[in-house]
Amino acid sequence: MIFFQGFLKAISNSFKGFSLVFEKGLWPYLFYPLILWFLMWAGSIWLFAGLANNFAEYFNQKLNLNDIPDAGNWLSFAKPFLTGYFSFILAWIFKIAFWFVSTTFSKYLVLIFLSPLFSLLSESTEEKINGNDFPFNFLQLIKDVFRGVLMSLRNMLLEYFFIALCFIITLFFPPLIFLSAPFLLLVSWYFLGFTMMDYNFERHKMSVSQSVKFSRKNMGTACGIGAIYSFLMLLPMFVGLMFGPVLAVVGATICFLEIKKQNALTSV
Repeated sequence: MIFFQGFLKAISNSFKGFSLVFEKGLWPYLFYPLILWFLMWAGSIWLFAGLANNFAEYFNQKLNLNDIPDAGNWLSFAKPFLTGYFSFILAWIFKIAFWFVSTTFSKYLVLIFLSPLFSLLSESTEEKINGNDFPFNFLQLIKDVFRGVLMSLRNMLLEYFFIALCFIITLFFPPLIFLSAPFLLLVSWYFLGFTMMDYNFERHKMSVSQSVKFSRKNMGTACGIGAIYSFLMLLPMFVGLMFGPVLAVVGATICFLEIKKQNALTSV
């Protein structure tokens, strides 16, 4: 019951962040993920297209397609296809495969590369809500960014560990796919939400162990934040890229402040 309360509250606070972003002048943050994604998209096309062509050429050389005689061989009739269209198709197969691999990391890459901005967004959100003033400290910002990147990498690696584990288990017990699929979905939401909430943990000087404990205790909230981020990132026409990360960060900040206030009241 507590899990679902936290989950629904996280979703509610994330949508509440929509009005907060525009009313409090935080709307410029909407464009940073979009710009980063465009640069990543252009860079990945250039990088992975080159890799795909190199892989295709490598396989062509290994298969020795150009050494097929023009006549007298059972493959001679197919040589034009194998050396022409086959090479083209093979290159595109690799391009699609590399593109798919790159998109699986896109959600975490956005969090990693925009960690400095999201840290400032979370800080600005708290200032707008509570009026708390956080004087700018460049060294502290560097420390926060470094921790944010490490935490994003930690959560990403843990998520892929669970993916690999469930994949191996379902190979031996295929019917478990009906349990592993929703489990992996929750795992993905949890680690993404954890990453979003960690911007607050950094600012409030919580250690990594304290952050892990807080996230586990409020697992429903973390999953709700991660779910909002994941679903919004699926929206077309760049809407998800603009609103997904920003609303998740703002929603995570609102949730953190509410939980912190509630814990302070219950401890009195």
